[in-house]
Amino acid sequence: MPSAELIQAEQRTTDTTAPRPSHVHTRPAKGQKPSSSRVGQLGGAIIVSVLSWASYEAAYGKYYTPRSNFGFYLGVVGTVMMLLLLAYPLRKHVPWMQRWGALKNWFRIHMIMGIVGPTLILFHSTFHIRSTNAAVALFSMLGVVISGIIGRFVYTKIHYGLYGSRATLGKIQKEFAGHSNDAKSRLHFAPRVEQWLHSFERDSTQIDRSFLSHFLHFLTLGFRRGILGFRCARELRRILKTQRCAEFPGGASEAIQLASSYLRESQRVSQFSTYERFFALWHVLHIPLIYILAASTVFHIMAVYMY
Repeated sequence: MPSAELIQAEQRTTDTTAPRPSHVHTRPAKGQKPSSSRVGQLGGAIIVSVLSWASYEAAYGKYYTPRSNFGFYLGVVGTVMMLLLLAYPLRKHVPWMQRWGALKNWFRIHMIMGIVGPTLILFHSTFHIRSTNAAVALFSMLGVVISGIIGRFVYTKIHYGLYGSRATLGKIQKEFAGHSNDAKSRLHFAPRVEQWLHSFERDSTQIDRSFLSHFLHFLTLGFRRGILGFRCARELRRILKTQRCAEFPGGASEAIQLASSYLRESQRVSQFSTYERFFALWHVLHIPLIYILAASTVFHIMAVYMY
């Protein structure tokens, strides 16, 4: 579960800084090692595969039951991890705890336990529902997990990354202005691409829309950005295939990266205020789920010992 307490920005935290504006690019050095993101993706795929196999074995292998020693302690450890998730909000708001290490490290631990804890509880249940109180506890937990995933996604849209400081509309508009000027000055050799980018920016930042029009625009903007990015890439490859451009010594790939980044930042500016409203609404809806989960967990534990 990404966060039971993904709330308000950590603007007072001195150990987080905003990244460089995205329009500043550096060329990779020769012989540079493969990107760590690919290694992370490979590792993630391996972990998911192993967990899928283990889930199947736990559900159908009949190696243990929720009441056996192994199954029981899986539930205990998972429940304790879920309870320890509350340490992060306490660290944020309790005055005498605010000197206990960097807040971003607490948040990382919070994220890890929010994933491992529910996973252990699922394995504790052997992916079967055997009673009404277990069903209520399980679905309450899954509701909090899904809500946390949504909150994590929205959180990254209004912050500089998962552990960065809170962004503001004025700040990202200023960064986008610099990016826009950079793109316009370097893509002068491709007037059609310049026109497409300008039209996308004008359309994405239009504010005089009805509620339904604004909602549909929000949902479809990413799709339209992808289509336009493909068109820009095709046009830039066509032009740079027959001519050289001093602004892009790296060739078409560098020009495509600039255009794609421009479109991405334009989309971010357009959707920022909506994500801010989503995040405020998410917080209002997420808190009651936490209380429901706590109550159902206590009831489930009492029912296990009583019956």
